[in-house]
Amino acid sequence: MKDDIHIQVNNEVLVWARESLAITRNQASEKTGISTKRIVQLEDEGKQPTVEELKEFSKVYKRTIATLLLIKPPKEKPLPSDRRTVDSIDLDNFHEKSIMAVRKARALATSFIELRQEMNIVVSKLNFFASINESPQIIANKLRKLLNLDEIREITNMNHALDAYVEKVESLGIVVFQLSLTQDNLRGFSITDEVIPIIAIKRGGESPSAKIFSLFHELGHILLNDGGLCDLSEQTNSEIEKWCNAFAAEVLIPTNELLKMQIVIEQIQQGVKIWAKNDLISLGNYFHVGPLAILRSLLENRLTTAAFYNEKHQSWNKPQFGKTKNPEGRNIAKETIKEKGRTYISLAFSAFDQNRIDLKDLSDFLGIRLSYIPRTRQLLNTL
Repeated sequence: MKDDIHIQVNNEVLVWARESLAITRNQASEKTGISTKRIVQLEDEGKQPTVEELKEFSKVYKRTIATLLLIKPPKEKPLPSDRRTVDSIDLDNFHEKSIMAVRKARALATSFIELRQEMNIVVSKLNFFASINESPQIIANKLRKLLNLDEIREITNMNHALDAYVEKVESLGIVVFQLSLTQDNLRGFSITDEVIPIIAIKRGGESPSAKIFSLFHELGHILLNDGGLCDLSEQTNSEIEKWCNAFAAEVLIPTNELLKMQIVIEQIQQGVKIWAKNDLISLGNYFHVGPLAILRSLLENRLTTAAFYNEKHQSWNKPQFGKTKNPEGRNIAKETIKEKGRTYISLAFSAFDQNRIDLKDLSDFLGIRLSYIPRTRQLLNTL
C-alpha cells in the first residue's frame, strides 16, 4: 500500500528543514500528527519516512518534497541581525512566520533579478553608502537632494506618497516589498547579503505614514550595509538603531524646514512647549509622518518637554500587530501589487507583453492564479 512505501532520505535534511523554521520536535509532532517518538526515529535512528509522512513534513516545514530528498542539507543564508528591543531570552528567537517572510523576500528578489535578465536590463548597483560614524542628519540631507524628495511634498494622499517614496528608494538599486509581518513585533527588515539589497516593510496593521518611516529606517540599515529585523523601538540601546531612527527622521522632517513652519514659529514666539494634537497632525500631513514623529523632532530641537513627549508616546504609540481586519474580504490583486511593488509587477507584465515569458511564467512571477491576472493589470493601471 501507498502508506507502506518508505522513501530514502538523509535524516540530516529532515533535521535542517525543521530547525530552519525554528520548530521543536514537539511542535512538529502537533502540526504533522506524527508522534514525537516517530520523529526521533526518523531524525536520530536512521529510520525512513513513508510517502505520507514526507508529505506532512513538506507541508509543515514549507519545503518541497524535492528539497527534503536532497543528498545533504543546503547552505542557507542566515537571518538578518535581530535589532528588536526584547528580553535576552527572545533575542534571535523568531516565529516561523517571520522566518518565512525573510525567505519570501529573498525569493522575490531572485525573481526580480530573473525578470530583469529576461528583459536584458542591467541590475542597478547601489553606490550610496554611509558610516555609523557619520552624522545621520548630514547623510539624510545628501540623500534628500540625490533623490529630489522635495517633489513628493505636493502629494497629499498618504498612500500615494508611500508609493512615491518606494519608487525613489528603488531607484537607488534596492527592491522594496510589503509583506505580512504578524509576529515578533516586526515592523520591517533589511537584507544586505543578496545581489540586490532588500527592504521589507509591514503591509497591514499600520498607517501609511508609519510605513514611510519604516521604509527610511530600513534604508538606513542598507546604507550602513548592516541589515536587521527591526521593531523601530525608541527604547533601543543599539547605536545602529538610533542612527537609523535619526536618519529616517531627518530625511522626512528636515530640521531646517521644520523650524520654518508657521505653526512652529508661533509656538516658539509664545514660548509654548505643549502642543495641540491638531497642530502636530497638520505638520505630520505636510511631512508625511505621524504626529508622534513630529513631536519627537520637536523634542530633539528642545521645542517640547520630555514629560509631554513621553505622555503622548504612551497613549499614541499603539501599533496593531497581528492580522489586519478586512470586513470586505481579501483583494488579491491589490495585495499582489502592494506586496511586490509597482516596479516588480510592471516589469513582469512588460516581459509577458514582449513574449519574454509565457502566461504560466507570469502567473508564477506574480504568485497568483491565472484568473487574477486581468484584474491585477487593470488595478495596476488605475492606482
